[in-house]
Amino acid sequence: MNTNWCLYENSYNGDMVKYYEGLMTQGNGYLHVRGSYEEGISGALQDEEYDRKPANVTLEKHKKQKSKWGTYIPGIVGPHPYLKTETINLPYLFDLRVNVDGEVLDMENCQIEKYERYLDLRDGVITRSFIWKTKKGNELALTFKRFISMADKHIAVQMLTIKAESGNANLNVTGDINTGVRTNGFNHFIKVIKEKQEGITRVITETNGGNIVTMCSYLDQEGEQVIQEGEQLTITKVIHVSTDRDGEIPELKVADVDIRTFNVDKALKRHRLKWAEKWEAADVKIIGDNRAQLAIRMSIYHLMRADNEDDPRVAICAKGHAGEGYCGRYFWDTEMNMLPFFIHSNPKAARNLVKFRYLTLPGAKENAKAYGYEGARYAWESSVTGTEECACWQYADHEIHVTADIIYAMEHYVKATGDVAFIEECGLEIMKETAKYWAGRVDEINGQYELLGVMGPDEYLPMTMNNAFTNRMVKFSLEKTLKYCREFDQAEKDKLAEWEAIKECLRLPYKETDELIMQSDDFSSYADLDFDAIWTDRSRCFGEFISQEKNYRSKALKQADVLEMMMLFPKEFTKQQLEANYDYYEPITTHDSSLSAAVHGILAAHMGRITEAESFLNKVIDIDMSPEKRGAEEGIHIANCGGLWQLIVYGFAGLNSAMWEEDVVLEPHLPKEWEQLEFPLMWHGEKKRVVVTHEGYKIY
Repeated sequence: MNTNWCLYENSYNGDMVKYYEGLMTQGNGYLHVRGSYEEGISGALQDEEYDRKPANVTLEKHKKQKSKWGTYIPGIVGPHPYLKTETINLPYLFDLRVNVDGEVLDMENCQIEKYERYLDLRDGVITRSFIWKTKKGNELALTFKRFISMADKHIAVQMLTIKAESGNANLNVTGDINTGVRTNGFNHFIKVIKEKQEGITRVITETNGGNIVTMCSYLDQEGEQVIQEGEQLTITKVIHVSTDRDGEIPELKVADVDIRTFNVDKALKRHRLKWAEKWEAADVKIIGDNRAQLAIRMSIYHLMRADNEDDPRVAICAKGHAGEGYCGRYFWDTEMNMLPFFIHSNPKAARNLVKFRYLTLPGAKENAKAYGYEGARYAWESSVTGTEECACWQYADHEIHVTADIIYAMEHYVKATGDVAFIEECGLEIMKETAKYWAGRVDEINGQYELLGVMGPDEYLPMTMNNAFTNRMVKFSLEKTLKYCREFDQAEKDKLAEWEAIKECLRLPYKETDELIMQSDDFSSYADLDFDAIWTDRSRCFGEFISQEKNYRSKALKQADVLEMMMLFPKEFTKQQLEANYDYYEPITTHDSSLSAAVHGILAAHMGRITEAESFLNKVIDIDMSPEKRGAEEGIHIANCGGLWQLIVYGFAGLNSAMWEEDVVLEPHLPKEWEQLEFPLMWHGEKKRVVVTHEGYKIY
């Protein structure tokens, strides 16, 4: 086992089961399964029904469960009685039960020794091995392996090798596709048909979202048999998964497969070759910091796993299809945090991520209409249709910057790839429709256009006046809309002048005396707080120590806001301005959001404050990688994975964004202990490789 490539668990701990289930999620873009034990955990009910209602997603206390199965196919969604539309947790396809001498394998109750489990990030294979001492005195060595094929998207395989180390054992192994699952406490299954014929288990599930999911499995050895001392056998289960959505995408069409004769060895080779191709285009190599090395590979693994590069009808949900925390919905995280990684490693995937917003434009138009506006208003929490799914009014009504963020992301994609055709095919229509929305959303006051009642990235101030981030992003959005309208001669003449006037009016709330940009016009009027007196345990979120009512009227940022803007528009601000704003906002930023630390780390690196940047690097790593924090229990903070990539590539390597540079330009600030940083880079369609040391850098 290579410790720079493997997520490793060296002992069983019942309190850590759910954490490792999330951290070790497997997938291939099309299908994702949490890293749960094949045999389940005693007492961990998977079909318990309960009410989960809308709550503050950062501070919500999730239902305590020792284990949570999760099988997700992006696009298979259905209505929840309280949470609106959510991705459905489908039948658990890796169910495999082992009985020896009448004793059922259960990590909670059996005598287990020499336990180890690891997810190899190179190929997404989970391996678990241990010695089981049965109550009758037999010793058996068990090794579980499983993978979800990256080459054959509808195939998953699991293998169990059992060796009788001492004594003869009566063995009974059964495989199943377990339909006893719920999603956030709710049963989305309208009808389930399960049948077994000629060794194949087939489960056909009809969901309340109107989809049909078919799962078939074949276990090559099932039932009772005796293993003699010293004997070893391997049992293999092959699973095939398909849905009624597959036929709409040529790459997802289901090929005829006889899972009874399926060649697992050849499938594993194809799977590993596909993963090797992906790593060749994406691997970041760090010499001198093993912790950061494993963390960035974990992040890249989950980014590549979570993305279905063949299907623009779906994007990457906020939990990376590894849990139900955000109901499988899409946020601005996709554009701001994840897209840069794909732009520079897999432009095809990047194109489909931005195309997703084009395909959901009808939903965005419905959103605008629902609020009484023309044009298109993108959802704060989007499902596959693009309509607003957020049940909390603060975010749904006021966090409108996502509509402009999407334009920024499209322009970033085009600048980095040269794919101007995307603007003609998809982008310009989005731009014009969102411009119509902004024309209705602004208020005209004394001849000036203002954006009032706005929540910026800082979600602890829900209704502010002229949020700086939002104003700058909307201004940028209108700038690009006008540019491309004129370039492609598709302008609506009566709208053009109005959009130009709005663009010119939108401003940043400067406090010129000390080079500060106020987060909003009214930011100075919010109350100051004594953080040390209130926040007595910094290992927990600040929001746990203050009422929402008080938080909403105080200067306590949930995450980077002005600083996020300065990171996205680096050419517009001097180093002195950056330092002044960083020194003002960082002490009053709680970093309660997982999106915050990476932004601060990038800017600290840009300012040459390497020790501070390293501190933020550790915060970013700990969000999902810390066993103590157990942040991955409800799924992967996939935006933070993209944030870590940006911190390393934009921050420490100092890559200037393709948004602002034609050629590759780096201004490195490596941590002292890093001897070398190396990564591949797609730039304007060319494959490059960057090597950075303390002596300088080379581009090949």
